[in-house]
Amino acid sequence: MRLKRDFSLHWKNYLILFLVVELSLEVAIIPLFNAWTSLLLNLGAIPYLSYTNALSLVTSHPYITLGLLLELIILIICVFGQFALILNGVVLIKQDEFSFRAILKNTARQLRQLDPLGIFFFAGYFLLIVPFSGIFFNSPLLSKIVIPEFILDFLLQKPLYATLLGIFYLAIFILSIRLLFVLPLMLFEKVKIKAALAQSWQLTRNKFWAYTLKLLKISFIALITNLGLIGILYSIQLGLDQNPLSALIGGSINVTLLQIGSFLISVWASVALLQLILPADVTLATYKSTKKSWLSKIAKPLFALFTLGALLGNGAYLVHLGQTPLIISHRGVDAKNGVQNTIPALRKTAQAKPNYIEIDIQETKDHKFVVMHDENLKQLADLDTSPQELTLAQLTALTVHENGHQAKIPSFDEYLSVAKQYEQKLLVEIKTTKRDSKNMLKNFFDTYKTTLKQNNHELQSLDYKVITSAKKYAPTLNAYYILPYNFIFPQTPANGYTMEKTTLNDSFVTQAKLSFKKVYSWTVNSEEDLKKAAFLDVDGIITDNVTEARWVYHNFNANTSYANRLLDAVILLPE
Repeated sequence: MRLKRDFSLHWKNYLILFLVVELSLEVAIIPLFNAWTSLLLNLGAIPYLSYTNALSLVTSHPYITLGLLLELIILIICVFGQFALILNGVVLIKQDEFSFRAILKNTARQLRQLDPLGIFFFAGYFLLIVPFSGIFFNSPLLSKIVIPEFILDFLLQKPLYATLLGIFYLAIFILSIRLLFVLPLMLFEKVKIKAALAQSWQLTRNKFWAYTLKLLKISFIALITNLGLIGILYSIQLGLDQNPLSALIGGSINVTLLQIGSFLISVWASVALLQLILPADVTLATYKSTKKSWLSKIAKPLFALFTLGALLGNGAYLVHLGQTPLIISHRGVDAKNGVQNTIPALRKTAQAKPNYIEIDIQETKDHKFVVMHDENLKQLADLDTSPQELTLAQLTALTVHENGHQAKIPSFDEYLSVAKQYEQKLLVEIKTTKRDSKNMLKNFFDTYKTTLKQNNHELQSLDYKVITSAKKYAPTLNAYYILPYNFIFPQTPANGYTMEKTTLNDSFVTQAKLSFKKVYSWTVNSEEDLKKAAFLDVDGIITDNVTEARWVYHNFNANTSYANRLLDAVILLPE
């Protein structure tokens, strides 16, 4: 009841607090970090940043590594600063003394007094907690701290790993409850990290379920309110869609109201949590000034400007359907219609008319090429060995099994031949291992570059050496560099990038278009992900479900009801 009264009295100030902090990060802080990273990579002539070149970065570019570590430390301080700013803002709003001057001064004082170890504890805490607690605290600075979906899929397919993952999630959840009060104690009571941990553990002793239920209650109220808002606006839009003159204008207003309402609900949830963990008697210095603050002078014009921009942007969203990306079959299958990377699956999938079929190839013991994804044949062929340890003849004699189907392992030559019969273009992923021959890439391009070019096939690889070799031996072939994680936009000679969907965002796609590079997204299977990919204007999606993808894109483009576009906005538009 007290929270309801407080929020109803001060909702404008809470909205301004969270909005200003969010915009400051998005417009100023994050671009500065991106520029810093790009500058360091350019100074070291490093074309990309990924786990695949982490070791060489440390050993060959120690000063660049130090610069990146310094950036990481400053990033941690900024995340801590964001949390402190919001927490101090909530306290000052409760005191009826809201001003950004007071918030900044109190935050600066707390940062100066804080034990450095406390900041690093905070970093570890949020690195673990943030991926699972987005409803209460979302930082754009930590937007890329997510577990890629392909890793989760791999872990969940293994009973042991799935069990360990479940135990890890449970442990993180328990820790997040037991350590709720650590940061407020450090900020407002000036308690050292070790003592704050002990006090928080004591405060939540025998109260784990009480605090869990309070958090669940906040989450439930936020969810129900959001669903109610969506339902009301959707119903209104259904009526407006009956009149073409009011449909677009009303749709733009409704989508804007949906964004503002959803943001306000998330602000309420955050405030509810913060008030739960704040000491009851906490007060802060107010630093009163007789002058009217700069923010109060520009708040109304700024809000009007952003509202106008949102209305225009949402109107553009409603009439812009986005391009239908190229549909690329992942490993040559469509809805488990065969064994991956095999000829029977190719014949079936080609009938669904994908723009490309993606396959994987590896070198054999006798320096030929076989179509195979796995580095070990155990899972598909029940043989504990690698393709590099068998000749092509031995490999093509093996039968592989998957999803109730079986087929022979095909050679790359055979696969190319059958694909040509169906006039089917291929996206060929070259997989490399330490067991490959020294001249593997040169031999590959000498043998296949003409065939690949004549049939408009494309290449991709997770190994950067494949990309540089492609540009050396076959410069006219399209070659895509596979990125499992979006750290920073790379500067490479690749024709484009195949990006894992989890961290792919509009910023990456925009930079790619400005650099005249294409973007393929993988692995895009659900209806939600398919729509997101189209909205991002990616050039292609790699999917396990070709037929479903065609159906989703057909309906997405055919059903242009603004009411349905409003529902799509829930998943498509940035929060």
